[in-house]
Amino acid sequence: MRKETTQAVALWGNRAPAHSITAMMITDDQKTIVTGSLEGQICLWHLSIDMKVTSKAILFGHTAAITCLARAREFEKQPYVVSGSENGEMCVWNVNTGHCIENAKLPYRHTAICYYHCSFRMTGEGWLLCCGHYQDILIVDAKTLQVLHTFKSQCSDWICCMCIVHSTRIQDSLVSISAAGELKVWDLSSSVTSIQEKLNVYETESKSLEMTNYCAVRFCTFTERLLLVICSSSWKVYDYCDFSLLCTDVCKSGQNFSGGEFLAANRLIIWTQDGHSYIYQLLNSGLSKSVCPGDGGLLKETITPHLLCSTRVTKEQSSLCTMGFMNERKEPFFKILYAGDLTGQLSFWHIPDVPVTQFDGSPLEIPLKVNVTLQEMFDRYKSMSEGIIDHLCNPNEGPAFAMVTASLYIPSLDKLVCGCEDGSIVITFALHAARARLLQDHPLLRGSLPHKIFGGHDSSLTSLLYPHGRSEKYDPSWLISGDQNSSIIWRDIFTGEIFHKFIMQSGAILKLLVPPHDYKVKLFQSIYCVCSDNSVALLNLQERACFFHARKHLFPVKSLKWHPVEEVLVVGCEDGSVYVWETESGTVVF
Repeated sequence: MRKETTQAVALWGNRAPAHSITAMMITDDQKTIVTGSLEGQICLWHLSIDMKVTSKAILFGHTAAITCLARAREFEKQPYVVSGSENGEMCVWNVNTGHCIENAKLPYRHTAICYYHCSFRMTGEGWLLCCGHYQDILIVDAKTLQVLHTFKSQCSDWICCMCIVHSTRIQDSLVSISAAGELKVWDLSSSVTSIQEKLNVYETESKSLEMTNYCAVRFCTFTERLLLVICSSSWKVYDYCDFSLLCTDVCKSGQNFSGGEFLAANRLIIWTQDGHSYIYQLLNSGLSKSVCPGDGGLLKETITPHLLCSTRVTKEQSSLCTMGFMNERKEPFFKILYAGDLTGQLSFWHIPDVPVTQFDGSPLEIPLKVNVTLQEMFDRYKSMSEGIIDHLCNPNEGPAFAMVTASLYIPSLDKLVCGCEDGSIVITFALHAARARLLQDHPLLRGSLPHKIFGGHDSSLTSLLYPHGRSEKYDPSWLISGDQNSSIIWRDIFTGEIFHKFIMQSGAILKLLVPPHDYKVKLFQSIYCVCSDNSVALLNLQERACFFHARKHLFPVKSLKWHPVEEVLVVGCEDGSVYVWETESGTVVF
């Protein structure tokens, strides 16, 4: 039997899709920018030699927010990047072609990934060393995405941040910091055989740093001696040989550090959550002699940090940014500080090779080099100016429909249902609409492509549901729609006749669902809705009434599970809390 495949095509109008940036990286050749979003999409951008940015592609493969990005191979040989999401999905992408090379779903939420490969010790494509909302370090095969083993700790804890230490003087190591403030070091070079033989591998070094809210740890490849540790309130430089403290500085009032990197042997750059960054000069290497013993966290020889420069931040920039630094390009050589925020804005600064202060000794402000959004890319290319239903209007009359805010494809009917910002619902033939948009032959179809427009809502549509597509127990003519003002309309998809309108008074209707097919036969004509006030409601279509409404959740609802026998609904929230409801009585039982 031949396996049938469906080619997915995404179409947009003149408004770019939401792309709230949660993760960002630049590939080793500094030609491709990769951004992951809260919406689950990954965007590829081209970075030219003169630092001009253009969008290349949007990649679909995740169903939850992106939490981390990292390279997944030796980039010169294979231009692969790995992405991780909130729900444990992992994907390996070829950033040159946009193809997904491998994917898997693991019961782990990663917050950081480091790629490691040692050609003369390891077979295969190497390891993806992962940390996140679980204990210790997970070792994942870079090719198959299968879990190989775990770097264990004598005192297991969540790992906040980590980095790989490459040095000509010592063996390759993995340095990490736990949530409790323990700095831990695993020897990578000597662990290959133990991992292959499934033996326990514990840390070789451990030190309590007595700090909180760790953000990053970085090894200085220029000196092969310094270790930078950053927490939200301060940053510190340690001697990697004995972990003695060499230098420290605190964050300005009202700001929080979020990361940093070494620019040179005696210079480093530190950035904050709100997109600011600061370049410091370390006035003394601190390694020439030891004034005090290295134990007990005492300073050896104080490295005095001197603030050289800071970067200019636009007023439009979001208060929450993801940032990074790149300086690996050989020709032409760029040192690039980059940032992405929740509004979808990308910002780039060209860091000078030798940062200096102003003539009076005050910090020099580095201007913003590039600032771009996905919407600017859509505006630049006029070919993207029409949406999938815009061609239904008469060109002399202007746009007929407001922005599409919710959409639904019904394969069995070949129907495309579009809910609009003005509350209207447009229904047309999906394949005809896509053909008109893709092949640009819509002038031939204007006025002849069948479509229907239904009213009933007085605010923006937020969710659509075709119940028959989820279960054959529902009538094939039913369509359910929810809007921003907490209204839900049950109608006939063919005639537009409204059977009933539910007024929930619970904020926007975020999601419409049907219970599992084996759940309570007497409720087979019921639907669930998740609302923006964190509540969940059960609507009985047969009785045209709200049968059950759970309102006690303190955080947004993330998942719903139904008991196959008992009248019980389990609700999971974003903060990890779980509520167990009796739907018959409407009370919380757990």
